[in-house]
Amino acid sequence: MPIVQFHLVADQYPDEAVAALLEAASLFYVQALYPTVSPPPLERVRAFATNVPAHRWATGGRLVSDGGTAAPWFTCIALEGRPAGQLQALAAGFTDLVERHLGCERSLIRGTVMQVAPALWSIGGVPASEARASEASLRAG
Repeated sequence: MPIVQFHLVADQYPDEAVAALLEAASLFYVQALYPTVSPPPLERVRAFATNVPAHRWATGGRLVSDGGTAAPWFTCIALEGRPAGQLQALAAGFTDLVERHLGCERSLIRGTVMQVAPALWSIGGVPASEARASEASLRAG
């Protein structure tokens, strides 16, 4: 269920940089969530960028179109039950990637790692608690 969304101010970053971010984030995400699976299930990853017009983005109360700062934000989803250290590594890793690929000042980057109960996550119309039951039991130890 690896899904990451980067919320970006439109036209602030070259298309090539955003594409490189999405590709690198996909690989990072799958390696972080499935470190012992070979090959990692890259087909499960969804990574996308949402572009918000500068006149619809305010940082510190100031619209980017009026001189406010473009400050990227990301959200990613992980199933409940993953270790806190793994979730913190996701936040740090996505921050690293945004900084590297988009050239953003690290202190401006914000992110959220959201946990979802397996019963509330759908994989092909089936709850993840059923579709990935064997994986969940392995993680639980």
